[in-house]
Amino acid sequence: MSTQLKQYFERYAEDAISQMKDALIAIDYYERIRLRLVKKEDLSGELAIIAKVGPEGTMTVVKNALADYKAQVANAWNLAPRLQDIGTHRVNLIVNEREHLPRADVHYQFKSSAGTVKVHITSAAETYQLEITAGRNPMAAELAYRELEKQLTFIALTS
Repeated sequence: MSTQLKQYFERYAEDAISQMKDALIAIDYYERIRLRLVKKEDLSGELAIIAKVGPEGTMTVVKNALADYKAQVANAWNLAPRLQDIGTHRVNLIVNEREHLPRADVHYQFKSSAGTVKVHITSAAETYQLEITAGRNPMAAELAYRELEKQLTFIALTS
């Protein structure tokens, strides 16, 4: 397997975990603000914007922010659109209430005339395991890896 493929998917996993972590921190922050607004606490001393838009406007902003950050968690493992177009991509997020970050089980499959490259990533907290395979025939596997590398290079050059 090439180092380019390995590095690409390692970076992809690290970025996805980082995105989820940042979004979950923001969700926690906005959830605490939402709970305090529901309890009718006066937050105008802490958040200057409340004096301008009022508690109702602040609640709308908080709900929109929560929705945006929850979408970021759900979409953190999305691949580049072009890469999704040329292969199949499936993400399963497993939420355990005892863990801060959801576990991810990501499958990506790229088919070419040389063969099929399968990428499987599993994550737990801030760690992940990456497995890239392309079948048992070493020559066909190498050709399949190179074809996916070409696609990755083309995507990088056009974006």
